Amino acid sequence: MNYKLLVIFLSSIFIFLAGCEINNKTNINKSEAQSAAEVLKENKDADIFMFNGTVYKTNIEWINKLNLTKNKEVGEIESNYTLNLKDSFKNKMATKLPIGSKIFSTHERKDVLIVKTNEVEKKYYALTEG
Repeated sequence: MNYKLLVIFLSSIFIFLAGCEINNKTNINKSEAQSAAEVLKENKDADIFMFNGTVYKTNIEWINKLNLTKNKEVGEIESNYTLNLKDSFKNKMATKLPIGSKIFSTHERKDVLIVKTNEVEKKYYALTEG
């Protein structure tokens, strides 16, 4: 009698463990950065530019409230994008900023750049997740 109980008990444990192993899958959700096309699809008037493969966007309320200081100049806007343009969005291309606008890193954050145009400075946030 004890032998039968032991076999049933061990069989139950084996079935339980085997069932756990079958359903032991890990799902990893990866969020990708928004592309310029996606941003412009949501808002055709978005003020964005691309720098080093990352899209940066301005007029984000919580970013505008940050006290940030310019670090060093890292580049400048080289071309403008229009909806009629057949080419894809490229590095140092902007929707609203004029060509020649200076791009600066900040001391405080790596995900925010400051762009200076005619004495006006705007903060742009890196769109790193969709």
